[in-house]
Amino acid sequence: MRKRRGIPITAKMIHLNAKIISRGGEKPQSAVASAAYRSATKIYCEYDGKMKDFSRKGHVIYSEILLPEYAPKEFADRSVLWNAVENFEKGSRAQLSREVEFSLPCELDADERLKAARTLAEFFRNKGMVVDMNLHSPDHENPNPHCHLMLTMRPFQKDGTFLEKKCWREYDLDKNGQKIPTKKGNDYKSHKVYATDWDDRGNVEKWRALWADIETEFYKKNGYEITAEHRSFERQGIDLLPTIHMGAAVTAMERRGIQTEVGNMNREIKKINALILSSMENIERLTDKIAILEKEKKAIEQEKQPDTLISILMEWQKNRSAFIQDNNIRQRTETKAGNVKDFSVMVAFLQSHKIETLEDLRKLAEDTKKRRSDNIHNQRELNAKLKKMSNIVDIYQAYKPFAEYLKKYESLSGRQKQSYYDQNADKIDTALSYRTGLKNMSGTDKLLPKTWKKELDELKAESAKIRHDLAKNDIILGELAEIADKAAMVQRGREKQKEILPNLGEKKRKKGKGQLWQRIRNIISSSSRRIFLTSVRLWFWKAQRTVFYM
Repeated sequence: MRKRRGIPITAKMIHLNAKIISRGGEKPQSAVASAAYRSATKIYCEYDGKMKDFSRKGHVIYSEILLPEYAPKEFADRSVLWNAVENFEKGSRAQLSREVEFSLPCELDADERLKAARTLAEFFRNKGMVVDMNLHSPDHENPNPHCHLMLTMRPFQKDGTFLEKKCWREYDLDKNGQKIPTKKGNDYKSHKVYATDWDDRGNVEKWRALWADIETEFYKKNGYEITAEHRSFERQGIDLLPTIHMGAAVTAMERRGIQTEVGNMNREIKKINALILSSMENIERLTDKIAILEKEKKAIEQEKQPDTLISILMEWQKNRSAFIQDNNIRQRTETKAGNVKDFSVMVAFLQSHKIETLEDLRKLAEDTKKRRSDNIHNQRELNAKLKKMSNIVDIYQAYKPFAEYLKKYESLSGRQKQSYYDQNADKIDTALSYRTGLKNMSGTDKLLPKTWKKELDELKAESAKIRHDLAKNDIILGELAEIADKAAMVQRGREKQKEILPNLGEKKRKKGKGQLWQRIRNIISSSSRRIFLTSVRLWFWKAQRTVFYM
């Protein structure tokens, strides 16, 4: 697989997130409602006595429940499974389920995507979790195939019941097997023991790496030279900037043709990444050519004072066609005036940056690369702020159509309030969800759309400035690479001349000696030919006389 400075051209970032579904928080969640929503089904919740109906949702293309060892067979029924979980967990802030959501590769067909998703689901099933797997494909025009895995949080005992305690306390013991008292003396030292490793903080990273391996395996199996990567660009040491994951609200607005701040930011990031890739290619070219020039510079310095870069470019311009032919470059159809213009631009560039020698060129290249790295670092930090503010502004825009329903609902009381909620439950719940999201992201209960928009505009202006600097860096690196390329051709041409001239003198000397001997041979051969012909004629004359006198 071809690479660009350590970056696989066919590398692809994966998307996998994990979260807990719990009764805690400002808006308590229900495992039954979550399962019904993800499977687009209708399930009655015994915990709150309400029907969770999402049967009209659609976009669910496959559903399956995978049972581990010791799990009751009746848990293959989604309603039985999640109602059992809801009834077992008594706490008001209880954790009900863990959800793992990940994108599926668009390059694979539906059957291969299902096999890949089931491979990851079986990993969790083998760990002892019940896996409720649902594959979604929301939009045929803008495909976004993905999978939701809802996992149980407690392991099973051999009798098929949930384990009562997920962790317990064990006392630390000394060499004699005695409990060790604390410094205060009112207790003993202890530590927690967990029944499983399901809650380890490092698990998500391991699961992301596992899914990347599974995805890569299926790519190769289906003939794609694609490597799935779970690490961020920054962790891989790659300068590219990651795009922002668009949530459900933002994605829905983009699909309706409404440009969102997050969508605009992703489009801007793609433009910046194009500049970064271009500059990476220029750096690669520049590094290679400088290495060639450095190698040949030592030999030149021993013989004479090295030429300036402008004089080298003048030699290039004078013998342009010969250098192109010698270096096997396909010559473009250019006018003489265009060639002179390119040469003039390069000379003007050297003069404006006060570059005379290779050392000057290298120094400017290093300075430009440092400015480029600083710009990328600043843009990466700025993107974190832009991501936050863009999401806030977009969620507020999504919240506005539902705000009046929430406002009226909160102004009512008693039966009127309940009646209004029953009529507009979906709209009120959506507004509450958006408002909660705004509160969590902004850190305030107040809605400040003008302040948010002003802050976002300031961040975007700063980002535009960085992008302008990156474009300038790319132009400088490109021009330096072009000049170094021409200089390297001239140096190679000079080296060839040095090799050819001594050999040419030797050939002339050898040719001179050869021609002399050839002349001598010709003289000898011509004399011998005349003697031979004279002898033949004399023999015929004698023979004729003998016949005549007989």
